[in-house]
Amino acid sequence: MAHNLYHLLHRLPAVVAWETPPALEALAQQLVQSGLLRIQADHYRNYVRHGTSDSDRTFTARQLTDPALTAATEQLLARLVPPAAGPAGIAELRAHLRRELKKARGVSPEHELRVARLVVQATHPAVLRLILQSGTEIFVSYAHTVGELLAVHQWQTLGFAGGLQATSEESTAVYISCGGDPFHGGADKTHVTDGFPALARMLVIGAQELGHYADLQRDAGGQIIGRHSLDPAVQAARRADLAHLAAVTRRVQQAGLAGLQRAEQAVAFYARRKLRFTPPWLFHQLRRLLHRWRFTRRLDRKLRFSTYPPLFHGEAYGLFLADMGFNLTPLADAYRRDDPAEEEAIACIEAVARVPQQVQKWGHAAVRLAWPSLYAVYYERIIPACIAASGWREPVARPARLQELLHFMRRRFGARPAYFPEPGQGVNF
Repeated sequence: MAHNLYHLLHRLPAVVAWETPPALEALAQQLVQSGLLRIQADHYRNYVRHGTSDSDRTFTARQLTDPALTAATEQLLARLVPPAAGPAGIAELRAHLRRELKKARGVSPEHELRVARLVVQATHPAVLRLILQSGTEIFVSYAHTVGELLAVHQWQTLGFAGGLQATSEESTAVYISCGGDPFHGGADKTHVTDGFPALARMLVIGAQELGHYADLQRDAGGQIIGRHSLDPAVQAARRADLAHLAAVTRRVQQAGLAGLQRAEQAVAFYARRKLRFTPPWLFHQLRRLLHRWRFTRRLDRKLRFSTYPPLFHGEAYGLFLADMGFNLTPLADAYRRDDPAEEEAIACIEAVARVPQQVQKWGHAAVRLAWPSLYAVYYERIIPACIAASGWREPVARPARLQELLHFMRRRFGARPAYFPEPGQGVNF
C-alpha cells in the first residue's frame, strides 16, 4: 500500500554556519533571536506553557529574558492578567514563568541555530520573512507526533498528527515533528530514528506545513482572507496532474521498469549476503546494466535521481511515482468528507502544500516533471505572492564554484557528523 515517504532527501542540508548561504544564515539567526522558535527536544525544551480557562500561551526563554523582546513580551503578558492587577500582576506572572523555565532545562543557542537552519531550508525565504513579520510561532518536537506541543483540549483531535499549520483569529502557528533527535546519530543513538531519519523527516514535514502557511492568501494590508488553493484553477491543475502522472507512469512501465527492478533486486540479494564479485553477482550486475541502458533509451524525458539514502535507479523511479501519486490523493480519515466537493477541496489544499515537500525529497526537476501544473501554481503564483507580501528582495545566490568545491572537500574529507550518511552515499547506481 502506498504511503508518504519521510526518510528521503535529494540533498544534504546545511547544519553549520560555513555551509549555509549568508542570506539563509541571517534568516536563521533572526528566527532564533525573535523568540518565535519553540523546541521540545526529548527531556528539555526552550519554552514554558501558561494555560488559563480561556487561553493557552507559550513563552520562550528568549521572550522572558532578552531585553530586546521585553516590550513585546509585556504586551502578551498583559492579556493574561486581570486589568486590576496592573504592572504588579504582569511582573508576578513574568517571575512565575521564569521560575518554570528552570524545569524546562533549556536548549543551547547553538542547538537552536541548528534547528533554525533546517527550518529555513524547508521553505522559500519569503515565507520565513512573513513568519517573522507576523509573529507566527514555530514548534519543533523530537517526538513522532505534535501532541506534546499542543494544549490539553487539542490532544484528542490533533494529538496524533505529524505536523500542523494552525490559524486562528488571534495568531498563526506551525507544528513540526521529527520522530527522533536529528543531531544524535552513530552507534550511541538512543532511538533507531535518531540522526538522519529524524533530520529528513523534519525537513519533509516542515516543508509541507510551511507550504500550508505560504498558501494563506493575504490582502494589501497583510490580513489573511483565504487560501490560494481554493481557487477553481487549482482544482483544474490537480486534475490535470492526475492525468499527467498516470501517463508518465504508463510510459515508465512500458520502458521496462519491472525488468530493471528485478535485476536490481537480484544484485541487492547477493550484496546483502556479502557475495559481491562472485560469478552470480557479476552476472546480475551485467543484467542490471543492460536493463538500465534499455530503460533509459526508451524514456523521452529522463531523470537521474540522487537521494539520501541511496537507491537503485529503477527502485528510485518506482518509489518516486508511487510517492507522487499518493501525495496527489493522500489517504487519511482527516481528509474524508461526505460531500465529494468538500473532499476534493481538501485534497487540493493538501496537494498544493505538498509541492515543496516533494521538492525536498526528489528535487525541482523531478517534481516539475510529475506535477507540472501544481508546481506552477506553487512556484509561479503562491511564492510570488509571498514575495510581494513580505517585501523580500534579496536573492539566495548559488555559492561560487570555488565555495562549492570547498564545501565538497570539507564534507568529503572532513570530520563527518554522526547524523549524516556515509561519504559517497546518495549517488544512485
